Amino acid sequence: SAICPLFCQFSDVMEGRNRLCLVCSDRLTSMHLGMDICRPCASFFKRSTTAGVNFPCRQGKKQCVISKENGFMCRHCRYEKCLSVGVAYDGPLRPRAKPVTPILELIDKEFKSLIERRKVKELELMRTTANSGTIPHPGETIYYVGRNCSVDIYAIAVAESWVFFENAFPTLKQIPKEEKDMIFKDYIPKLCLIVSYFLTRKLWGDAHKKTMCSVVTCFDTQVPFSFYYPKDNGNKKLFESSIRSYSDDHSSFFVPQFDRAKITEAEFHALTALAMAENDLRISEETQQIIDKIRSETFENLQSYYQNEMGIVNFSTRLGNLMSLNHIIQECMSLHKVFFRFFATFFDMYMSETVLKR
Repeated sequence: SAICPLFCQFSDVMEGRNRLCLVCSDRLTSMHLGMDICRPCASFFKRSTTAGVNFPCRQGKKQCVISKENGFMCRHCRYEKCLSVGVAYDGPLRPRAKPVTPILELIDKEFKSLIERRKVKELELMRTTANSGTIPHPGETIYYVGRNCSVDIYAIAVAESWVFFENAFPTLKQIPKEEKDMIFKDYIPKLCLIVSYFLTRKLWGDAHKKTMCSVVTCFDTQVPFSFYYPKDNGNKKLFESSIRSYSDDHSSFFVPQFDRAKITEAEFHALTALAMAENDLRISEETQQIIDKIRSETFENLQSYYQNEMGIVNFSTRLGNLMSLNHIIQECMSLHKVFFRFFATFFDMYMSETVLKR
């Protein structure tokens, strides 16, 4: 009779009211992609799969609740929920983009690798250097900086910093070699300064009495200068005035802001990118666009770090402190160049040029 088909349709509708989307728990009226998922979730999955997008987790923990009641669902966790319940799409796909590592995560990895490589090579050098005295430290082997090993220490720093530079900023491989060399030469003293104060705070707590000159060598202001330069000749006073001036200028410029900022390790990593991106070099518009993109991605990563890992809503103060440090690094760089120009003349070594050719 005519009643039977109507009854079957009514039963199907009533049964559908009790079925829920396996992804977002919304009520279902029909199946999509061959499964009990709603049309919005099916469309979302098809779009995401076709585009090959890799979404970041909104909260960073990859455990977000996926529910229709939550108006703004985390796209990463929503896509993973689709996969976990078995949703599949076999239609035409665009080539899936290769996952891109966030820049702060990449710098974190490469910065740790840089420190470790330099540590191994510097320790090997210092163990074979005559009259290399050690500074008492509870956990690390630290040597007093000495003029007889400074040239080789700096050569190690430049060579290993080049590896860091290429790996931490892979997009710079797109630019002409001449411009990349120019950017690196401008960057190396800034990176050395960041490494110095990063290790100084990590090993000594502050930079008022001891300053790390490299990964394993340190300058102690409380030790008489004759210890660093035992020879008594005409160059001794010139060398002492230069290194004292260098140390005092850095202390007056950088240390006060460094102490106020109390930046985290992740902010140190961001600083390595921002310092590289800040320059007054004559480079092409295409190269400048690549550098600007690195700066923008660094700020985006910082915002996510402040909100998701530090739980800070208003992070303007922290960001302002970081930008002040970056500005001071640019000022300190001119002092650094003057110091090493003297160093190069004094020891008959043209540091950056020689090491880059090597």
